[in-house]
Parts: sequence; C-alpha cells; structure tokens
Amino acid sequence: HVATGVSSLHAEGHYGGGIMIGVIDSGVDYTHPALGGCFGTGCKVAYGYDFVGDNYDGSNTPQPDDDPKEECTGANRKHGTMVAGIIAAKTKSLVGVAPDAVLGAYRVTGCNNKASAPIVAAAM
Repeated sequence: HVATGVSSLHAEGHYGGGIMIGVIDSGVDYTHPALGGCFGTGCKVAYGYDFVGDNYDGSNTPQPDDDPKEECTGANRKHGTMVAGIIAAKTKSLVGVAPDAVLGAYRVTGCNNKASAPIVAAAM
C-alpha cells in the first residue's frame, strides 16, 4: 500500500466507508472470510447478480440467477474474488484499498471467462 499511496489514505482515516463499489467480473466468493462471509443486506457483498451462469461460453444463451457467487474450478476461477479482495478485503492480516466499502458483485463471465459486450453493458 505504500507505493500506491493507500497507506497514506488509511493513515488519514480514509477506508471507503459509505462508498459502494461494483465488481463486474467472474463473480465473487462472498463466503471468503476476508469478504465478510455473507451476501445481502448487512454484508460486505451486499448487492449483485449473475448475468450468465456457470455454463455460459460467450455464444450460448445465458442462464442468469440472483446469486453472484463464483462457483468455477480450475485455472479460470476466482478472478472476481481476487479483484474484490484487492478493493475491500478486511482481516487482521489483510486489508484492501477500501476495506469499509460495500460491494456489488456482478457476474458477466461463465467458467471459461468468456463475456459479451451486451452482458457487460447490462451489468453497468
């Protein structure tokens, strides 16, 4: 955090409280302890939507649902969770840039990391 100036912001008391940040990516594993362990009102990941479903490959019909949790395995997993952690992780040993911010998780890729412009636009 020193090289990016985040340490200075934290020293001044700026932790992202009152800010909502949208993560438009592969979904977020909100059960991760650094991301609060829950989804919905009162949780760090308070909002979200899965625009595509696990089997979306960029060309087939999306299977959207209300749960933005990243469920994929293998090499194409956890990118959205990693991004969310950089933004807002909060544990005793790991602190994101804005650890007091609230996140919205908007899943726009299936397990193969393919997306389409209309789906990304809808998430915005």
